[in-house]
Amino acid sequence: MRSNSVNETFIFISLNKFLIISLNEANKINYKKETIFKDQNKKFDLDLFDDFLNENIFKIEKQSGEFIKGIHLIIESENIFSVNLSIKNKINETTINTKIINNLLIEAKSYCKETFKKAEVIHMKIDQFYIDNECYKVLPDKVSCKSLSLDLSFICIPNNILNNFEKILNKFQISVYRTISYQYLHSFLKISSNNLELVAQKILAGFNENEVILMRKKPKNLGFFEKFFNFFN
Repeated sequence: MRSNSVNETFIFISLNKFLIISLNEANKINYKKETIFKDQNKKFDLDLFDDFLNENIFKIEKQSGEFIKGIHLIIESENIFSVNLSIKNKINETTINTKIINNLLIEAKSYCKETFKKAEVIHMKIDQFYIDNECYKVLPDKVSCKSLSLDLSFICIPNNILNNFEKILNKFQISVYRTISYQYLHSFLKISSNNLELVAQKILAGFNENEVILMRKKPKNLGFFEKFFNFFN
C-alpha cells in the first residue's frame, strides 16, 4: 500500500452517530459508512468508536490501496463552547499589515489558552475590526490608522474529549489534522446542498475569510489568514 494518501477522510462523531467519509482527488465519495445508535447516550462511547474504526478503516485502506495517515474530525457536543474577546493596540500612524494583525492574534490566542488551560482552540474568528473607532466586517485594503482593535471568537473543546478520540485513532496510526465543531460547520451547510464533507472542505480551505486557519499540518498554499498558522504551532 502507498503511505502518502491522496484521499481525504472525515469522521463525524456525536452521541448517537458515527460517520466516516473518504473522498478521492476529484472530491467523489470513495467510501461512506454511518452507524446510528438506538439508545440516546449521555457520553461518548469510546469502545463503540474503537469498534467503528476497526470495522471501517481497513476497508477504506484496502479499497484505496493507501494507508490513512490523518483525518479531519467533526465533533458535535454540548461541551464545545465559545469565548468572545476584544483586544486593542494603539499604534503610530501606519498602514495596517499582516505583522500588526498577527501580533494582536498571537496575544489574544495566548490569553485564551492561558485562561482555558484544559481546552483546545479549534476555531478562531475575527468578528469585527475597529480602525480608529470605525467598524469593519472585513479588513479594508491599505488603511492607515492610529488605533486598531479586534473582536474575536474562539470555539474550544475540552482536552479530555479530544484526547480520548486521539488515543483511539493512534492505535490505528492515524493523526487528527483538524478538529471541526459541527455546530460551527452547521451554520454553513446550505452552501453545498447539505453535504457535510464538502462544507468541511470549504471551511478548511478558508471559506470564512475572517477565520484564522489552525492546522497541525502545514497546507501547501497559504492565503492571508492561513499564514497565522505558522505562528501558532
